[in-house]
Amino acid sequence: MDALIAAAAGLGPSNLCQGFFLGAAGALLVANGVVDGQARGILFDYGARREGGEEKRKKEEEEEEEEEEKKSSGSGGTLWKRVLGMVRSYGQVPHAWFWHFYLLSAGLSVFWAWQYLGKGSVMGALAEWQQQRRRQIRRPRPSTSTSASTSTELGRVYLAWGMMAAQGSRRLFECFFVSRPGKTPMLAVHWALALAYYTAMSVAVWVEGSGDIIESWHSGKRAVLLTTRVPLTLAVFLAAWLKQNECHRHLASLKKYTLPDDGLFKYIVCPHYTCECVIYLAISAMAAPSGSFFNRPVLCGLLFVVVNLGITASGTKQWYADKFGGDKVANKWRMIPGMF
Repeated sequence: MDALIAAAAGLGPSNLCQGFFLGAAGALLVANGVVDGQARGILFDYGARREGGEEKRKKEEEEEEEEEEKKSSGSGGTLWKRVLGMVRSYGQVPHAWFWHFYLLSAGLSVFWAWQYLGKGSVMGALAEWQQQRRRQIRRPRPSTSTSASTSTELGRVYLAWGMMAAQGSRRLFECFFVSRPGKTPMLAVHWALALAYYTAMSVAVWVEGSGDIIESWHSGKRAVLLTTRVPLTLAVFLAAWLKQNECHRHLASLKKYTLPDDGLFKYIVCPHYTCECVIYLAISAMAAPSGSFFNRPVLCGLLFVVVNLGITASGTKQWYADKFGGDKVANKWRMIPGMF
């Protein structure tokens, strides 16, 4: 444990965010690839797919019950199914708790803004830690345009902050005034993982600008908001942000278990997931350090989003095919047009 703590201390907040996102994405990929069909349904299905699969899973369990009783109580297969049964029985929370994620996201955006404006100790400690780690990796190089680069970087940190706050706030609004909460539960581990994700993402959007944040506290220089990459990045973000809201409103307007087939749903099974990926890609571009195209921590967070939503999109397409016929979704992309 001491060695693990020492290793973590040798990293910076940016590295820890990246490690968390990549580790979580890897765990999801392994779980999705290793577990069998029944276990995969327990672990990954929720909403309509979970509700529709419960009867099928119960029937399969009844058919396998006699065979399982013949196996040794210590066998891997029996133990694994017992664990999954306990998880399904006791490790669930209401699906309506989705709003917790967005309340946390929006709340943390406000918290970090308050920390920045008040030169708070939490942000100060993380920013100093990040800068110390950078100094360990490379020697600082003098710059002939420190002021300009600092202002530009800080301005994009402001905008990335605002983009993340806008996304969290809109999703929170949708949870209460647009979406219809499902009655089926979700696994508590999914709930906890999502809370951890939004906590890490709230740091990822600004941590690469730690040096500029600290310097602005000491110099009082104002940020420059309008730079060459800002208009296009904001346009991409706003388009995806509005289109995702449109998708959510369309889904909420449908009768229960109706195949969505309006707008982007004509071509993509889960276009609201596509929009989510584009939103984080735009935030990553906005929050990128000087000389980089993307912010690495946010980009790693996007990878987690792609894996997580990709697994769900695959299950959704299969569920649609089973319920409405394979021909209804055969020509639709799951989530990423031209790729997936």
